[in-house]
Amino acid sequence: MAALHKWPTAFGAVEYERLPAALEELARAHARRALASTESCEPLALIDQAVSIGACAEALLKAVLAAIDIHLVRGQSAGIETTLTLAGRPEQPDRPLPDMWTVGALEAAQVLNRATPACVHLPEALLTRIVTVRDSAVHMGFVDRAESERALADLVVLVDRVLSIRRELGQPADWAAFWSPKRLDRADVILRARTEPVVELIELSEDNLPLLLDAAVADADPLEVMAPVPGPPGWTEQRKEAFLAFHRDRALHPTCPNERTFVITVGGLVVGAARLEPHGDDVEAGVWIGRSRRGQGVGGRVAARLRELAARTGARRVTAVTTPDNIAARRIIHSGLGARPHVEGDEVTGAAELC
Repeated sequence: MAALHKWPTAFGAVEYERLPAALEELARAHARRALASTESCEPLALIDQAVSIGACAEALLKAVLAAIDIHLVRGQSAGIETTLTLAGRPEQPDRPLPDMWTVGALEAAQVLNRATPACVHLPEALLTRIVTVRDSAVHMGFVDRAESERALADLVVLVDRVLSIRRELGQPADWAAFWSPKRLDRADVILRARTEPVVELIELSEDNLPLLLDAAVADADPLEVMAPVPGPPGWTEQRKEAFLAFHRDRALHPTCPNERTFVITVGGLVVGAARLEPHGDDVEAGVWIGRSRRGQGVGGRVAARLRELAARTGARRVTAVTTPDNIAARRIIHSGLGARPHVEGDEVTGAAELC
């Protein structure tokens, strides 16, 4: 019975012994493709990204398993043809491509954890969103941009973790080479963001409004977070009452709120507020952050999230306004909202088209 010397892949037939390297090459190609897809607003680009996110995770896990033992990539439903092929002995040598059953992404993670010491286990929860986003794209043609971006972040963390496991196993694991010089900076940014404290936007309510006031009093000047109120400098009782009244009238009005306001939390602690105010086809965004949290990238992450929320409303543009001397706000407008600040008199405005 003839031996199978080469394995058919998207990059052509490879020597049987090179299957782990071929799978890693496939994983790298999908990882870079997933990052590149973030630059497009085409609907099919989201599906392409979701598929590549899932394919990268699965191929990378199989590469690790194949390097340990080629038979570990055999799926539970595998029959005699898969077994013979993995053994290098196809049942029908003249048949060009036997039917193959191999492990899926979730099963691959489980097999990997059974085959490695507990100290290097892979958290299977990392794969949940990746698989969900991939499957919804493949089976239903549906991808939510925000969910896809979060799945992409999960993938970057997964790659980092899998490469750590490979180092423990004595397998090649080069983070920079995996992403390539062109995509490395973007991957580094995503990984740093996931290792930083979680930044969340929580809809303003009567329950968290007092917490927002406490954050403002402790870490911001009244003029930075509200309209001027006559009186001595600092947080007087009149200013505190005006702060509460403003938000109750603008965002918590029971019948006709003017805007959506969100409490910004970092690691569960309230550090500021963000808002979205509709103006026809535009949505105006606004952010304030306590002084102790400025310069840490929080504003940019909040602005990016506001852009996502604005897009979901069907608005055509998201806009923002600040003053010429507010360098931090101008940076947020540019990097977070994706708008180029325009200076006119004592105002700086920015507008970004939403696709």
